[in-house]
Amino acid sequence: MTKNNFKNIKNIIFDLDGTLVNTKKFTLNAFKEVIKDLNINYTISDDEIIKYIGYPIDQIWKNLLNTNDDELIKKAILLLDEKEENIIEKTENVFFDNVLETLEFLKNKNKKLFILSNCNIKYLEAMLNKGLKKYIDSPHCSEMYGWRDKDFVIEHIMKKEKNNSFIMVGDRKHDIYSAKVNNIKSIGCSYGYGYDEIKDADAIIESIDKIKTFF
Repeated sequence: MTKNNFKNIKNIIFDLDGTLVNTKKFTLNAFKEVIKDLNINYTISDDEIIKYIGYPIDQIWKNLLNTNDDELIKKAILLLDEKEENIIEKTENVFFDNVLETLEFLKNKNKKLFILSNCNIKYLEAMLNKGLKKYIDSPHCSEMYGWRDKDFVIEHIMKKEKNNSFIMVGDRKHDIYSAKVNNIKSIGCSYGYGYDEIKDADAIIESIDKIKTFF
């Protein structure tokens, strides 16, 4: 996929965790605190937690706790919200290097910037308040759509915008898949948490600032 194929694309949809947000800076400690509070009697490694970063939150806890207990999952979600909120407030920079500078570059290129994350509204608002609000034209998260999958939300966004000049940027297989089923291009972020999950993206970047070479 040559760089020129992307230059005329008007709308860029960014995932959050593993794409813009360096989630490992704060979320590992938050997860560990929740696991401790839940009195889990087995060890959950950092790698196991990272493996699910960016997944829908109920799926994360279902996998980490190996349970279908809805009450336990709900309790874990609420505890994580509380822990993350406190840690995020104390963390000065939650983003990967050059994120804000890259978003400013794209805005100066007259691109319309979107966020689409599997997170909840509270987490999305926290990230916007950390510095993204200045650059993001239209933020979206799964909770806004009854926890529907990203492919559904992208379809909704495209219909609302009344055009199909979009590209999806993310680090997980559901980012690449959601772009494909909506017939738009995708850029995979190899620096994120999905690793080889992005192998089918139309292009792959090793750091967020590399996206500037496409536009």
